[in-house]
Amino acid sequence: MEEVIQEAGVSMNIAVREEQMEDKRVFVVNNEELGVADFGDTLDQALENFKNSVKDYLLAYPEKKKFLQKEEEPLLVSRISV
Repeated sequence: MEEVIQEAGVSMNIAVREEQMEDKRVFVVNNEELGVADFGDTLDQALENFKNSVKDYLLAYPEKKKFLQKEEEPLLVSRISV
């Protein structure tokens, strides 16, 4: 998976949160630009599942790579409540 993203020269922002799913807590990883999300019982599992989902998505829709940009450092990382 990382090879597909690295070959494309892209990186992406993700949001990670915990949710209740069928009587257990799971980690959900989401990327807004692509609209891809996946989950797992652990954070590592959720990230691995997400990477595989992004790989499959970009293989099916290679034109979507244009929505991802390569950035050395994010402009801002924060959380806001309204």
